[in-house]
Amino acid sequence: MEIFFTDPGALEAAGVTDAQRALERYGLHASAPFILSDDGSYDVHLNRFLWSLPTLGVRSANSWRAYALDLLTWGRFLHEHRDKTVWQADRDDITAFHRARRVAPDPTQVVSAATWNRGIAALDKFYSWAADEGLVTRTPFRYYESSRRADFGGQVLVRNNRAVEKAARRGNVKFLSVPRYTAFRDVGLRGLRPSGVSDPSFRGRNAERNVVLAELLVTTGLRIEEAASLCWPELPAPDPQGGRKSVPFDLAPPTAKRDKGRRILLPNRIVSAVADYMEIERSLVLDRWRARGCPLPAGAVLGSHADHRGVRMPTKDGRLRRVPWSRVPPSIRSRLFLVDEQDRPLGPACVWLGQEARPVSLSAWESVFVRASERCRTNGIDVAATPHVLRHTFAVHLLSALIHEQIGSVDRREMADGVYRRIVGDPLDHLRRLLGHSSITTTYIYLDCTDQAQSLIDSAVHAWTSEVAATAAQVSEEVQRPLAQVREVNSW
Repeated sequence: MEIFFTDPGALEAAGVTDAQRALERYGLHASAPFILSDDGSYDVHLNRFLWSLPTLGVRSANSWRAYALDLLTWGRFLHEHRDKTVWQADRDDITAFHRARRVAPDPTQVVSAATWNRGIAALDKFYSWAADEGLVTRTPFRYYESSRRADFGGQVLVRNNRAVEKAARRGNVKFLSVPRYTAFRDVGLRGLRPSGVSDPSFRGRNAERNVVLAELLVTTGLRIEEAASLCWPELPAPDPQGGRKSVPFDLAPPTAKRDKGRRILLPNRIVSAVADYMEIERSLVLDRWRARGCPLPAGAVLGSHADHRGVRMPTKDGRLRRVPWSRVPPSIRSRLFLVDEQDRPLGPACVWLGQEARPVSLSAWESVFVRASERCRTNGIDVAATPHVLRHTFAVHLLSALIHEQIGSVDRREMADGVYRRIVGDPLDHLRRLLGHSSITTTYIYLDCTDQAQSLIDSAVHAWTSEVAATAAQVSEEVQRPLAQVREVNSW
C-alpha cells in the first residue's frame, strides 16, 4: 500500500482539461490523499473516507496526510501480520497492533504514547464513519463512559476509547527565548553572521518575506496554515502615526482549525512590516511575473473589486457575486488572482509569494524553517525552529507576561495547584482565545513552561515586549542600504 496526493496541475499536464473543476464535481480537492494497494487496486470506500475528511472537521492538509499515514500503517500491519483488510479487523487485531507498536522487542520500532494515541484517534474516526455508512457492523474498539465538566457548567457524558493510553502525557512544549529567536531570525532567515554583519556567502532568496512571516507567527500565535492563507486586501492598513500598538483582526473561520475563527491582535509594527514587504520584495516578484505575460496556473480563480470586506468572484453560472473573506476557504485563496476594473491582472490575492508569483505552499514554508535552522547550527547556534515552535514561543512568553501583570512574582510552589490555576484563570482564558483552543485544558500545557523557565517571568517578559521590536530595527547598515536603494528606484 502506498499514499498518493491529488494534484490538479499534474492532471492538466496529462491532458485532463479543467482538472480542478472536474475534481470538485466528484467531491475531490487538491492535496487530497488516496491509497493504492500494492497491485494498484483502489479501495473506493477507504478512499471515500479520506475524501470526506474536510466534512468530518479535519480541514488541514497536514492532518489529511497524518490520517492517511495512520490508515496506511494500520492497513499494512493487518495485511502483513494478520492477513486481513481494514474491514475485517476485530479487537484482537487492536491488541496485536498495540503489542507491535508499543511493546516490541526492538526499541527502535516502539512509538511514543502520544503517537499511539494520535493513531488511535484517527482509526476511531475512521471506524465511526464506517459504522455510520453501514460498511462495518461494529468497530474493533471497546469504549467506556465518563463524566466531564462542561465549559457552560454541569456535567456531560463522554465516550472514551479504551485503546487510548491514559497515562500518556504530551511532550514538553518547545519554545525559544528572545535571544535564540532573534538569532534564528537574523542568522537563519536574514542571512547575517552571528556578529550582525552581512554574510556575502548567503544565497537565500526572499529573506525579508521569511523574516516578516516569522515575526507574524511569533507575535500573534497564528498557525502556519492560518498565516499562509492571508490575503492582502483583507489586512488592515498600517497606522502612519504609530499611535496604536496593535490592530484587532478577525481571522476568517475557513482558514482556522475546525472553522473556529477568532479575533487576534496584529502589532502595528508587523502590519507595517507586511506593507513594506509587499511594496518592495513582493512587487519585484510581480514585476517579473508581468514581464512573462502574467501566466495563470491551472484552476486559477479570478476575483475583482477586492477590499477588506470581500471580493467579487464568478459563480457556476458565470455571474459575479461578492463573497466576504470570512467565507473564502484556503483552497480558493491559494488559487485566487485579482484583476482590476478593466480585467487587467493584478496578481495573486495571497500575501506570501514565491519566485514564480505563486502562493508559498505549507511544505515550502517547512523547508524554509529547516534550512534556516541548519544555517544557525552551521554558525554554532543550536536552534531547531518550526512554525509551530514560534506559536508555542508566543504562547509561553505571552502567558508569562499576563501572569506577571496579574500576580507579579508569586511562587507557584507556595500554592496548591487548584488555587494557582484559579488565580491565573483569566490570563489562561485570554491566551486560549488568542490561540484558538477549544478548551482551556489545552492551554494548561503552557503553565509548566513558565515554571521550567522562571527567569522568563522575572526578566524576559519585558524583553518580549521591547527587545524583539528593538532588535528588528537593529539590522546592520549593509542590509538596510539595498532596501533603501530599491525604495529610491521605485520612487522614480
